[in-house]
Amino acid sequence: MSTPPRSASRARRVGTGLLGLLVSAVAIAVLVTVIDVQQTAETLGQTNLWLVAATLLLVPGQIILRTLRWRLLLPLRPDGQRPTVARVMPVLLVGYLGNLILPARLGEPARAYLLARREQIGFARVLGSVLLERVIDLASLAFVAVFAALQSGAPEWIVRGMVIVAAVGFALVAILVASGIARTVAILARLLGTRALRVRAAITHATHFGEGANGGGWGPLAIAVVLSTVTWAFVAGTYWLSAQALGIDIRISASMLVAAVATLGTAIPSAPANIGTYEVATVVVLTALGVPSHEALAMALLTHAIVTVPFAITGAAAVAHLSVSLADVAEEASAALPPPSSVEAG
Repeated sequence: MSTPPRSASRARRVGTGLLGLLVSAVAIAVLVTVIDVQQTAETLGQTNLWLVAATLLLVPGQIILRTLRWRLLLPLRPDGQRPTVARVMPVLLVGYLGNLILPARLGEPARAYLLARREQIGFARVLGSVLLERVIDLASLAFVAVFAALQSGAPEWIVRGMVIVAAVGFALVAILVASGIARTVAILARLLGTRALRVRAAITHATHFGEGANGGGWGPLAIAVVLSTVTWAFVAGTYWLSAQALGIDIRISASMLVAAVATLGTAIPSAPANIGTYEVATVVVLTALGVPSHEALAMALLTHAIVTVPFAITGAAAVAHLSVSLADVAEEASAALPPPSSVEAG
């Protein structure tokens, strides 16, 4: 007897959550073992709170830029118009909250599902726009990080890693915008014919997904890349101000590199809010740039709070504003996703 799709999906989420907790526990154990926690606490005790407050002023700019970017990539509503910024922003914030507290970055399909339901747009198309947005974000971040690594005198392994991530990211963008997904599934549809009902349903879903991932062509793509780059400049400013608040003297290029590596580190399965893995990634790059380990951990803890707490608060406010249950939306979004496999003969 096969496992029902919802039960299998729930089991995978539980497994991913447990794996994340284990990874975070190991990361925290390593940090407290190799770094002087007392010195870290002393460094944090000398934090300039006025500079911390200044970092919070950059958060609204990031939210606006990210909202504009996703709106630009969204498919049109049935009336031929794009959803307004006022309607996209709270949904985006709900998704970011989901990424912080739910396993397996379920905030991404949750925000796609929520927006699709509110704006009467196909879920697969909206999910495709989310994928394109995330890939553009990653590629832009890695591209800027390559420049930052060269400017900050980072070790060669960091430079090479950023070059690889940037190359892969922009290649994925090119494939998505060229509608490679739509063409590929069209070929599969012709080959499969009517022999597999579930496969045909998955192909239809993937075709719509590919249309959403197209993003409207190269014009919106170029603007989205610019918006992403400016957003990461805001993030770099946040990291630089945080370093200054702790008395750590690093250049703005080094701050950009730290932001890039810390963000890429969040791709590793971990506990909610990337506890542990974020700190490890930040400490690794800061110590590679010559920052003492206890100061590196202090900056990791401070920046983690700064880049997490405002989005958690605004996300919770968005959930209240939209009168939705994040858990229910995530569950419905998971159920709406096509099964990763299983073919039923027809």
